[in-house]
Amino acid sequence: MTTLFRLCSAFLLLIWMACGAQAEEVIRDYNADITVLPDATVEVTETITVNAEGNEIRRGIFRDFPLYAQDARGYRQKVDFELISVERDGRPEANHTESVSGGIRIYAGSGDVLLQPGEYTYTITYRTGRQIRYFDDHDELYWNVTGNGWLFPIEEASARVALPNDAVPTRTTVYTGPSGSTAQDAREIPGSDGLEFETTEPLGPAEGLTIVLAFGKGVVAAPTSEDSTWWFIRDNLNTIIGFGGLAVIFLYYLRSWLKVGRDPAKGVVVPRWDPPDGISPALVNYIDNTGFSGAGWTALSASALDLAVKGYVELDDLERSITIRRTAKPVDGKLPAGQAALIAEIPSADDTLVIDKANGKKVQSVGNRFRQAIEKEHRNKYYKGNAGYTSLGIGLSIAVVAALFIFGDLNEDVYALIFVPTFFSLFFGTFTIGLGRSLRRGRSLFSKIITIVALSLIGFVALSTMGLMLISMWMNLESTHQFPVLIAFGGILLVNLLFFYLMGAPTPLGRKLMDGIEGLRIYLTLAEKDRMNMAGAPTMSPSHFEKLLPYAVALGVEKPWSQTFETWLATAAAGAAAAAYSPVWYHGSNPGGFGDRIGGFSSSMASTIASTIPTPPPSSSSSSSGFSGGSSGGGGGGGGGGGW
Repeated sequence: MTTLFRLCSAFLLLIWMACGAQAEEVIRDYNADITVLPDATVEVTETITVNAEGNEIRRGIFRDFPLYAQDARGYRQKVDFELISVERDGRPEANHTESVSGGIRIYAGSGDVLLQPGEYTYTITYRTGRQIRYFDDHDELYWNVTGNGWLFPIEEASARVALPNDAVPTRTTVYTGPSGSTAQDAREIPGSDGLEFETTEPLGPAEGLTIVLAFGKGVVAAPTSEDSTWWFIRDNLNTIIGFGGLAVIFLYYLRSWLKVGRDPAKGVVVPRWDPPDGISPALVNYIDNTGFSGAGWTALSASALDLAVKGYVELDDLERSITIRRTAKPVDGKLPAGQAALIAEIPSADDTLVIDKANGKKVQSVGNRFRQAIEKEHRNKYYKGNAGYTSLGIGLSIAVVAALFIFGDLNEDVYALIFVPTFFSLFFGTFTIGLGRSLRRGRSLFSKIITIVALSLIGFVALSTMGLMLISMWMNLESTHQFPVLIAFGGILLVNLLFFYLMGAPTPLGRKLMDGIEGLRIYLTLAEKDRMNMAGAPTMSPSHFEKLLPYAVALGVEKPWSQTFETWLATAAAGAAAAAYSPVWYHGSNPGGFGDRIGGFSSSMASTIASTIPTPPPSSSSSSSGFSGGSSGGGGGGGGGGGW
């Protein structure tokens, strides 16, 4: 009884295993009839018998076909493809296609029709070109019969090749397995003259059959020189548009820069103790920075100090706020444009302008009128941005990028990765510009060293990050040769950013004043012993210090100038009265000596003003033959498929 029970159990187990095997979704047979035509095009009929169980294969199957292949030199080339027909069990089948990364996907079946479980035979016929490889001593069909991207195992695969004029191959070989495999679990069918092949072992998912046939020169037509030229352009259209456009844009900008963007030659700079041409502190800041530094608040601070020194206003430093109070002194003559705009806000005696958080909107409005008054009077007088040339360059860049997207052959992966060169072009462009500005003459040696160290650390981190991202991008795009597109795109952005900075240039008058301003900066930062050795230089005094303090603020050197004055105050030559000096125009609450108080106030005044401005609201929403270095998955054809 026990023996009978065991026999029954074994029998039932065998039945269950057989049913389980029958229920697996597989490709029972995969056959390809490949006809090589005299014009070197290839017509293929693939007959694919599948077992459908309603798991993956519910409506039908899909077949992916690559639209790119490698030529005999290992270069990427675009192949021609034309779908001729799709059938199921000998009858026309509903079908449609869609683009996929690097190829085309053919869907066999209808979205409205579900298949019953069972076996179905699909026949897909297509024609493709540029699949023949040309060598000096032979031509070659290196063909991936099944593709290595199928999601199902393939129990049997075979291929039959027909060459023009009944030609027979001079040499053949086969490969099986996953991509890159050199296994040969397949054979040439005896008696077929090297034209028929079949597998000797089943193929697993992502495994395929690849065949290679060599035949004599002249069996198929070789491409003409016109064909080769056109194919070269088509294969490299992205590179031609991208790098060609980059070259044109760079040459345009370079020519424009040579024409209008070069700075006039610098003059001889000598220390001086007065502003060139008597220009105001705000204008010194405007000319020195080819525009306002610190959003214009530094210039406004310097103007307020200049008005205070002249007796028109008094300044109260209340640590977290600043009060500018109008005095009774009438304005003598015409004030500089910025100061006139500022004094207009407090026209009468005892009128005040309080700079704190509560008055942030008013301060912002005052700052806008202050800047507009100066720019209206002095725009393009000392510096020309040459915006017309830059705008034309930007327009040319947009045209090149548009041509790349419209006429180029971009892989879908490129669209998602474009932000990478965009980010790094902006970063390195800004990095380079910032480094150039930080090393401008006039900055202290310590400041330059700190800036270089800080920017070097930032650059190292950025380069390391970019290197890792580029390696990842290269691995993703190397097979489709789309990497040059990203380089060209990033180059175009970088060129625009750099020339946007370089295109502006001082006028001859601006250059002359910049030389004078540099001389004033040198004087304000000189050591006392060096200043005293200058012939004709005025001796230090409270009035001399006050006269140049607004200019020191405009140039960002108020601390060394204030410290120099405090050192002078401490000397016996200054006398007791000078040592007790405290200006009537400034009332501060900071402890310490005068240099600490007025130097600290002057350096922080612009940042105090800026901190009162309301925060803007957030916005809404290589050459190789298939016989040497060949493998499964190589050559033309290929792809894969699955069910849907």
